[in-house]
Amino acid sequence: MKTIYLIGFMGSGKTSVAKYVAEKLNCITVDTDQLIEENYQTTIPEIFSNYGEATFRNYEKHILQTLRTENLVVATGGGIVETEENSDWMKNHGVVIYLETSWEQIVERLQEDQSRPIWNNRQIDKQLLLQKRNEKYQKAATHQVITDGKMPDELAEEILELIKQ
Repeated sequence: MKTIYLIGFMGSGKTSVAKYVAEKLNCITVDTDQLIEENYQTTIPEIFSNYGEATFRNYEKHILQTLRTENLVVATGGGIVETEENSDWMKNHGVVIYLETSWEQIVERLQEDQSRPIWNNRQIDKQLLLQKRNEKYQKAATHQVITDGKMPDELAEEILELIKQ
């Protein structure tokens, strides 16, 4: 089985859905953000604060390209598509599923979340960022799944049906 990459905006459920998909396929799941923190021995907010987003994107690209390309489900960071090389790499090495989530649903899910540097940066228009990234998500995706009103296990079933085709 080719690796499955889950992409989408922060709060779209990539990590939760990846666990269910991996369980159904009896394979391993990884989260690129978690791997970055483990590999670089620091938190994502600290990377953004101390080194900036460009450094984080380089770390993200490095982690992505070191992952195996078979029998793996990868929950990516919300901005992984900001680097076109990442989008191309995922498409060339696996199946890319865009978990499309409405702005209203994202706000509801993340309103109390303090762990996301971009979400908590008041100078960034997150709704505009979602609109800008939406085109990149669509371009990178092999398949799209609407997440609004669905539980992670339901989304996993939908994804499994799509990749069977």
